[in-house]
Amino acid sequence: MMATKIGSVNQSDFMFCEICGTILSFDSRLYVRCPLCKFKKKATDVAKMEIKYTVSEEQIRRELGLSSIEVSGESSRSMDYNVRCPKCSNKGVYYHTQQTRSADEGQTMFYNCPNCGYNFTDNT
Repeated sequence: MMATKIGSVNQSDFMFCEICGTILSFDSRLYVRCPLCKFKKKATDVAKMEIKYTVSEEQIRRELGLSSIEVSGESSRSMDYNVRCPKCSNKGVYYHTQQTRSADEGQTMFYNCPNCGYNFTDNT
């Protein structure tokens, strides 16, 4: 997250106590207060500021308790012996599926030839 300078406080941390770093609470319309060390700040100092968050895919997985999914799909790939590689004609390629288009459309099949390493896709 990029922080822009506003006065002497970074915009990215304006809702945190300048003394101890605890998140400030709005206990009244006049002040924001730190519940831990009792630091106070005028509510008008933070009234028109915006909070912006950038969340990574890994942070979402960690928060939801999901394991990492490899982009290449190597750990979750299966072998399809009915598909031929269009480059070397090898019969049998690794594949994995992914929903890359809207939900009412089919999945995209990602293929990888173990013989020549050629990657190709098919929208089902």
